[in-house]
Amino acid sequence: MHREMEVAGPRVGRPPRVNAQAIIEAAIELGLDRVTLKQVADHLGVGVATLYRHVRSRDELLRMAAFRVVLSRRMPRSQAGQPVHWAEVAIGFAASLYETFASQPQLIHEMARGRIGPDAEVDFLEQFLAELKQHGFSAPESIRLHHALAMMAIGAAAGAVSLSAAVAAGQPHDQALRRVLAERDADELPEVRAAAGEYLNIHPEQWVLSLRDLLAGFALARGETLPERLFGRVLPNP
Repeated sequence: MHREMEVAGPRVGRPPRVNAQAIIEAAIELGLDRVTLKQVADHLGVGVATLYRHVRSRDELLRMAAFRVVLSRRMPRSQAGQPVHWAEVAIGFAASLYETFASQPQLIHEMARGRIGPDAEVDFLEQFLAELKQHGFSAPESIRLHHALAMMAIGAAAGAVSLSAAVAAGQPHDQALRRVLAERDADELPEVRAAAGEYLNIHPEQWVLSLRDLLAGFALARGETLPERLFGRVLPNP
């Protein structure tokens, strides 16, 4: 009897609605510098154990929250009398992804392990789709552009992280390639040897040239030409 009463104990009103979105928003509202899971739980009116159904740790919560903040901050939006070109929206999204992943390499690891899902992105994606819709993009077109930008920017960030790590480990990319070529017979890898100068001329921000080509292709399909002003210095140093 006592056990039945305990299970069916009184509860007043509906339980608070808690999901990953609400947790992320609460953390942002409280401030990411010193926020704790206990503070987030108190803010939402639930126990800390409830949070663990949606986030594994404070670190994971901070990564997801920071990811959303950066995405939202960098996306230009059309305003009354001040329209933005759709490519500016795309560039802002790509630059924010590159900046976030290049400056926080652990996010690449988390993504590779399947630990960064739509919880951190869907609200931004909604804004992205709505903005491009104003420029005549269909939902499938917007999603294709979104995926292409994400793959390019995150891949570029992973490459930048790799280059930096190689330098930190005392094995810069150019030295490593010269060593590999020296270890092979002189008549091996003739095409690589011929292109070695260009191959070694690597700068992390060279991916912006590929970004320009990608957006130019989308513009061409729409019968447009991209304004040259869009491609100045797109990215900050990571």
